[in-house]
Amino acid sequence: MAYVAFAFALIQVADVVAGSYHWPDGVMHLLFGLLVLGFIVALLLAWYHGEQGRQQASGTELLLIALVLAVGGGLLWRFARVGPAGTDIASAATLVHPAASSTVAASRAAEPTPAAEAPAKSIAVLPFVNMSGDPKNDYFSDGITEEILDALAQVPHLKVAARTSAFAFKGKSEDLRKVGEVLDVATVLEGSVQKSGDEVRITAQLIDTRSGYHLWSEKYDRKLTSIFAVEDEISKAITDKLQVQLAGGSGRTLVAQKTNDPLAHDFYLRGLTLLAARSVSEAVNAFQQAVSIDPSYAQAWASLAEAQALLPAYGLDATQIANANSLKSAQRALALDPNVALGYVAQGMVYSNQMRWADADHALRHALALAPGDAEVLNQYAQFLEGVGQLEPALVELDRALQRDPLSGTSAAIRAQLRFILHRDDAAAAAVQIKAILVAHPESLFVHRSAILIYLNLHRYPEAEAQSRAASALNGTDPEAKTLLVRGIADAAQRTRAVQSLETSPANADLRHDAVLHAYFLIQLSERDRALAVLDDGAANGTALPQLLWFPAFDPIRNDPRFKAALKKMGLPYTPVGAAKP
Repeated sequence: MAYVAFAFALIQVADVVAGSYHWPDGVMHLLFGLLVLGFIVALLLAWYHGEQGRQQASGTELLLIALVLAVGGGLLWRFARVGPAGTDIASAATLVHPAASSTVAASRAAEPTPAAEAPAKSIAVLPFVNMSGDPKNDYFSDGITEEILDALAQVPHLKVAARTSAFAFKGKSEDLRKVGEVLDVATVLEGSVQKSGDEVRITAQLIDTRSGYHLWSEKYDRKLTSIFAVEDEISKAITDKLQVQLAGGSGRTLVAQKTNDPLAHDFYLRGLTLLAARSVSEAVNAFQQAVSIDPSYAQAWASLAEAQALLPAYGLDATQIANANSLKSAQRALALDPNVALGYVAQGMVYSNQMRWADADHALRHALALAPGDAEVLNQYAQFLEGVGQLEPALVELDRALQRDPLSGTSAAIRAQLRFILHRDDAAAAAVQIKAILVAHPESLFVHRSAILIYLNLHRYPEAEAQSRAASALNGTDPEAKTLLVRGIADAAQRTRAVQSLETSPANADLRHDAVLHAYFLIQLSERDRALAVLDDGAANGTALPQLLWFPAFDPIRNDPRFKAALKKMGLPYTPVGAAKP
């Protein structure tokens, strides 16, 4: 009984100390296991002394103790290896978010690595709950969340989980310990927003994902005109609690007063939600409303620039018109505030489409300098590097992006492409990876389009056709013209019809507008000379998909002098300043 009382007291004290100093769970597991072993030893000693009437330990007694300790220690070692402390991020994702497990697993290298504890200075800003009672107001609480997340992402040496991954947990009552494991963060910020008329109530609380303890909480009742001040107070409170040093000193404002007009801010928040859902045209309209109400709203101009740059990829605007509009919006944003990273991102996207590689490189590097921890900036820079033929550095940047946004379908799909092109994954592994990403992101047009490219290169034509149909369904287009191309690649008997459709069908006009994409299908339809002619003619017109040039599909003509000449016209491969030649 004395031993039990002693063990109970020791566990209570250790639990308090472990919580205060954030000891790993393994310490408490080990302590408990040792106390259990000690109890068994104590029982054996009591029995042995009671039966034999001895007061000194004998050789037999010592042998019994050693045997119990050996068996118990072996069991402890075994369970420590397979228990929660050894669970990797993909397994944790399965427990928390079934779709997430596919993305996380697919975004990891084939060889397993031990799970590491999340850095202490790391945070995920989970979607604030809309307490207005009207689901149509979700955009407001989501937008407030995103603005706080963006503010924290500016802080040096603070790891902030990106929006895509954090918002994967929206509407789910998950164990925060598992959220921390999936997103690899030590803390989460959660809260609620209630808007009524021109007033808003915001509650926020910071929680340690390892212990579940509340580190900080606050409630704010303010006018809508003071919303940025509240966001700034919350962001600074977080940096204080996590003991993160702000660049420029503690007096620096993380969330500036971006607009004085609540209605302009409201349209901006609507645009953020629409853009995240890739309702790009509707997002453009919302941002245009915001800047028409407040023409000095730099952040809204930058977001408008990004949305306009994305329009051609979704078949919603002519490339030249969208590029020109995007550059005007970006220039307006940067003239108002030269520290808006998104303005440089939009410039980088457009310059890449125009094959102005040095300008794109400069713009994206500037964005990285302003927002080094922003997953979207890292993703865009990785896509730029892949496009100019810097494949290894692109993979490095993609891995950095996925560290901050582990549930991003876009980054995971690009990473799968890169690993396949670089022969890091064989055909079987590439197929497993893209299938897992598709399971996790069935509504992502980008993921379905990436799957088409990978399946075509793997000669898995039924899967490519299925993904072509899925992409058409999401894009609201007739699938037959695109699926005919897949069947023509797979079956020589249908190739003539497929080539005719590619060259003349209005349904395939979007493919003909981009020389690289056009040539990509021609070469797979065995139209080698025609593909080379298209590349030569279109080399000066720009491309939104230079990444395709490094796919295995172009290998049959890669050493052809005409292909090399076309690449030279495009300025490819391009080596960024300070980088090794590819």
